[in-house]
Amino acid sequence: MPVPSRLDRYVETEKQKHFSRDFMIGWERYETWDEATVGHSGPAQRTFEITEEDILDYNRACGETDPLMIDPAFARQHSPTGELLQHPVFVTTIAFYSLGEKGIGTWIRTPGARNPQQRIEIVEPFRYGEIISTTITTADKFTQRGKPYLQMLLDFRNESSVLKARWWCSLILPATRADVSRFANA
Repeated sequence: MPVPSRLDRYVETEKQKHFSRDFMIGWERYETWDEATVGHSGPAQRTFEITEEDILDYNRACGETDPLMIDPAFARQHSPTGELLQHPVFVTTIAFYSLGEKGIGTWIRTPGARNPQQRIEIVEPFRYGEIISTTITTADKFTQRGKPYLQMLLDFRNESSVLKARWWCSLILPATRADVSRFANA
């Protein structure tokens, strides 16, 4: 029987139960720095249907205590949308779920990656029942102080193509698959 993780208590939603948190699994299929092409764009592997459960669980896992973020009944009466307000970085859960395990943007899951900068713009709140599609564009690729950086732009749109949020995600990565392998197999 597997040993429970200290994070297991936060795994409550159906999406979470079917999402692998072990980024070491399948790293061989992740896009690498040397393979990434600036300007390459494509859709994420999956869509993300926004549910009250997703927002509530994320807000609670972030330690939120405001009733507008953790009390659905209170939010229905007092929130400007009539729904729970979302934590400002809720969009990250959509990204990690949607990107999947292969193809463009999977380098976000790379073992050994470091996170030097993020910029998230929320255009409008996500609403229950929206089906969010993510488009990933490799925005920049450069070396700075001898370290390989990748930046991608993720656009999150609902089923009516309304832009909901944008995320510029930058990481310092191992440069090649061999470099990732050395980290993953250390």
